[in-house]
Amino acid sequence: MSAAQLGLFAAPPLRGWPRLQAFLVDHIKRAALRQLHASRAGELLLLRIYLIGEEATEQTLQHEMLANPPAWLERQVQQHLREEQEHSALFAAAMRERGMQPPSELRADRLSQAKIRRWQHIARCYAPHFQQGVLVPAYAIGLCAEQMAERVLSRHCAVLPAEHPLQGLLGRVLADERKHVRMCLRTLGLSVAAHEQPHLQQLLAEARAVDRAWGVTGALGMYLAGIALRLRGKWQRAHG
Repeated sequence: MSAAQLGLFAAPPLRGWPRLQAFLVDHIKRAALRQLHASRAGELLLLRIYLIGEEATEQTLQHEMLANPPAWLERQVQQHLREEQEHSALFAAAMRERGMQPPSELRADRLSQAKIRRWQHIARCYAPHFQQGVLVPAYAIGLCAEQMAERVLSRHCAVLPAEHPLQGLLGRVLADERKHVRMCLRTLGLSVAAHEQPHLQQLLAEARAVDRAWGVTGALGMYLAGIALRLRGKWQRAHG
């Protein structure tokens, strides 16, 4: 894909409140990660969040992208699904190594559920504007989700010491998420006609706005959860 084509899918520079919002989210989440890694329960919470995200992606791939994909795309979607399933298995294994059996039923938090519902609504609204139908909104929103995962994992790897036991796992998943970003970009480049580009740009702008909408609230929630779990662990050790 050429630089000009990549530019069509790049997020525009943030200004004003969105720029400040992104700054606050990044700094609060870095502090939240340090708090969460200060306790076993906090680390398990992080792994559970990752596992929920991977399983949500698996469901999207199975129910939306594998429902009726073009022949040229089916192999790519199957490979993507296998990699997401591998990630789920890795996060589940990391939880077991820390003494916790992953729950049989995982549910996203309310903010994440609200984000997913909003993304689904955007996909339904924009699907009629594209010759490839729902495939384009699915991959556009998938691009936003994979870029979000790339940011989250890059931040997490940067916060952890190089020798931390989770660095290998997070680094492996990060490499795959970067590959998935390129996959989404390539698929959109092949699926969207020139006259459909304005609708795609609007779709991406709305999807990214949803991603940012509860950023500060979610970051503060993570930070407070990290403090609470660290203090609880400290109290349990003192009175155990």
